[in-house]
Amino acid sequence: MFVAAVALVLGALVIDHARTGPRARIALWGDSLAWESQGSFAQTVTAEHRDSAPARVLMRTWGGTAPCDWLTDIRDQSRRWHPTVAALAFSGNQGSDCMRGRDLLSAYRQDVTAAVEQLTAAGTTVLLVEAPPRRDQPVDAAGLTPLDRLWREIAASHPRTQVAPAGRAVSADDGRFAPTLPCDRGETCGPGGMVTVRSPDGTHFCPSVEPPMTPCPVVSPGAARYGAAIAREALAAADGAAADTIPGDGDGRRIANADAGAALPAG
Repeated sequence: MFVAAVALVLGALVIDHARTGPRARIALWGDSLAWESQGSFAQTVTAEHRDSAPARVLMRTWGGTAPCDWLTDIRDQSRRWHPTVAALAFSGNQGSDCMRGRDLLSAYRQDVTAAVEQLTAAGTTVLLVEAPPRRDQPVDAAGLTPLDRLWREIAASHPRTQVAPAGRAVSADDGRFAPTLPCDRGETCGPGGMVTVRSPDGTHFCPSVEPPMTPCPVVSPGAARYGAAIAREALAAADGAAADTIPGDGDGRRIANADAGAALPAG
C-alpha cells in the first residue's frame, strides 16, 4: 500500500514548537493540493499560536491519494497521536487501488464518513475542507462542487464535524475557477495588481507546470492562501474545542454543521 512507501517521509512531518501550557494537536490529511499547501498550513498554525499555547502539527499528504488510502493511518493516529482537530482535504482522485471499480461520490461518502466517525469517536473535531474547483469543473449557483455538497451532507449528520470553505481563498467571488486574483498584502503583485493562484494545468497551485510531487520552484500564492485558510479554520476549531471543555458549557460538544456531487483526479 502506498502509505508504507511514504511512511518514512510522512513520519518526519510532525512540527512541535513546544513550550508550557496546553497545546492543540492539528492534523492534516490530503492529496496533492494539501501537499502543495502544507508548508503554509504549518507556518500559519505555529505563527498564530506563537505567543499563546503552541500547537503541534501532523501532516499526512500525498499526491493522487483518496480518503480510502488513509483510513488505516487515520485510525492509528487517532489512537496514538490524539489530534484535537483533523482537516481532511481531498479534491477527487480515483487512481488508487482502493478506488478501483467504485463510483467517486459513493466511495468518498463511505470512506470520509468512516474517517469522521473514527476521529470524532476519539474526541477529535473534524474539518471537511472544500477544494477549489478545477478549470473544467462546474459549480452550482452557490459556488459549490459536488464534493463540496457532499461535505455539507456529512457534516450535517455528524457531531464535531464542520465544513472549511478554504477553497474560496483561491477562487472567484462566485466560487468558480480563477487563474489569477487581486494581490493580498505581502504578495508580489504582477501586471494589473494580480497574482497567479492556479497552475497552467488548471488543477494545482504552482504558477509553472512541474512534474508530479515536485516542489514549486517559485513562490506559489495559491498554495500559500489555501494552506493558510485551512490553518485558520483549524485554529478556530481548536479554540472552540478548548472552550467546549469549560465546566458548565452544556454537554461539552460544539457542532458546526453546514447546509446540505463527479470530480477528476487532482494528483
